[in-house]
Amino acid sequence: MAALAVATVLLPLGAGCGGSHDDDAAPDAKGAQATAGQPGAGKSADQGSGDFPDKGVIVTASCSVPASNPASVTVTGWDPTTWKRTVSRTFTVPAEAVVAEADDVASPLVELCADNFPGVGTSEEGPRAVAATRLRQLFDKDFSRMAVVLIDRETEATGVGFVDTSGKLTKLSGEQSADFGDTPREENAVFAQDGSAVWFTETDSSDRVRIASRSVSGDHAVTEQGGGDGRYMDEAGLALAGDPVRGLFGKEVRVSHDGRRATTFITGRGFNVADVPQRSALFKVGGAKATGIPYEADCYPYGWVDDVTVLCGPRLDKADDPERRNSFWTLDTSRLDGTADLPKGAKGALGDPIIPATDRKNTVRAISADGKRLIFASLQGTRLEFFVSAIAPGASPKKIAAGGADKALGVGDVLEWR
Repeated sequence: MAALAVATVLLPLGAGCGGSHDDDAAPDAKGAQATAGQPGAGKSADQGSGDFPDKGVIVTASCSVPASNPASVTVTGWDPTTWKRTVSRTFTVPAEAVVAEADDVASPLVELCADNFPGVGTSEEGPRAVAATRLRQLFDKDFSRMAVVLIDRETEATGVGFVDTSGKLTKLSGEQSADFGDTPREENAVFAQDGSAVWFTETDSSDRVRIASRSVSGDHAVTEQGGGDGRYMDEAGLALAGDPVRGLFGKEVRVSHDGRRATTFITGRGFNVADVPQRSALFKVGGAKATGIPYEADCYPYGWVDDVTVLCGPRLDKADDPERRNSFWTLDTSRLDGTADLPKGAKGALGDPIIPATDRKNTVRAISADGKRLIFASLQGTRLEFFVSAIAPGASPKKIAAGGADKALGVGDVLEWR
């Protein structure tokens, strides 16, 4: 979707990416010296578990790829009332890690760092949409570790591992076998949210995709989780859902709050809603069971408002319905029956427009955890502004005036709004 193209950096590379901070927004210096996972680390600490508040925080991730220094990823918590930083952590990307599309290896880190290279100009499309689930799952629950895909530049074999905020790299994949065979291609590394394992996919020479995981402890042995025919699944990624956790391989996968449903784009069928299967699976025609979102709904699913309701925007640049032009609305997925049209007598499945129709380019940046509010970017010509709105028909969006909002929302991805 052109309107949802990846945003390029709207600020200097150092801004929001581990560079200098405003004095009133910097993390606590004493806390910044805490050891990762150290008991008793303060809530303002730069490292350690439990530092990000459980609620009342917007978490963003941004990537800096300078010309000479190592790439870095900064995860920041923002107070959505003052738009000041509450906590920030920076991960130095190892030299072995895949960070650029030129490597032709799938990794959420590549997506996060896209267009953050020196010399890239300002996008005409505005910031990115609210992040797909796999971007949040680059990190464990406490944002203390980040999953990476590692590459041998000589053989192009890839494996998985993780890095912590101290810069320590832990490689989970073993050395390449001396036997004659396919090159190992472990990719799409994401963290189980309890931090116990890094999950990944591997595609063989016949396009069969295996979904597997490696424990972060012990000998990091592989646990097979599922697999299937990966043809016609270019640009697919891995997301995790449910308890026990399952791997979902598909395009633009966004998992519901309770981990039981997911939206995904399926080649040949468009956007769909699927119940999370009992085993890890591929989201494709003939794969996991999914219900198509009717064309009449004109829905690009930004994310979940609750366990059954999806927040929609136009699939293309603007909606066919003039009243929905560049607006947002909800879709009750529990009412879908698998037909090409909205079910008869269930037009209420499609909510009325939330914000007034305009010629602005509007993109959802964040959805609150309670599903009652959204923050969206609004591009008018070259002027970019941010608004907050209730998720209710006929809402009146309010401009976010605090200067810090531009730093928080103008660069990188919003991972979650707790």
